[in-house]
Amino acid sequence: MTDAPATRPRKPLIGFTAATRGDHGVAWLLRLAIFLGGGRSTRINAPFEDWHGERPDGLLLSGGLDIHPTRYDGDESFESEFDHDRDHLEFSWMDWADHARIPAFGICRGLQMLNVHAGGDLHQSLDPDLIATWPTTAIEYLIFRKPIRIKPGSHLEAATGSTELDVNSLHRQAVRNPAPGFTVVAHERASDGIQAIEANEPALRMGVQYHPELLLHDRAARSLFRYFIDQCRPPG
Repeated sequence: MTDAPATRPRKPLIGFTAATRGDHGVAWLLRLAIFLGGGRSTRINAPFEDWHGERPDGLLLSGGLDIHPTRYDGDESFESEFDHDRDHLEFSWMDWADHARIPAFGICRGLQMLNVHAGGDLHQSLDPDLIATWPTTAIEYLIFRKPIRIKPGSHLEAATGSTELDVNSLHRQAVRNPAPGFTVVAHERASDGIQAIEANEPALRMGVQYHPELLLHDRAARSLFRYFIDQCRPPG
């Protein structure tokens, strides 16, 4: 009599959001990052109350248009591009993630969404003198890097294995006041601007202002996705 083959542990299912207009390439990169990190992926394209698919083990909120200022008591006269439907979609899923104690990881706008959903607010427009030093073309964005400092002992340090990284930059807004329960764990060297936040309640919350899905050639970026996905593994 032979022993039955051992069953492989189920890979965590990561539900990710992406821009509703365009950005198909980014969605593909997110799927690749999740795969390389040891997870399965499903794109979330409906609010939680309208979702009929498998419920994910973790949420990944990606970049995109600005969050509408009514979500954080910002200046409503501020001119920008907004996506009200996506704001509602991500708020509904974060409500569920809090209730179900599901880990969540935010990238760029996603970091800002984690913060706003938990009661923090944003700088609606960064210092023009700072932005003037940043890229203006697609090619420049591919090669531009800025140094950030990471807090020792943070999840981000554990994930990347470093207290200093050179990262990309594609944002025009940023966290102003972190939400209650969140800790700032990375700053930009040049401006001291917030580059990452974390919380441990009601479950792991990690957010980075840069775009690790565009840096998958770098070990630290791949390790960041793997670290988050490891936190999403079902027990047993």
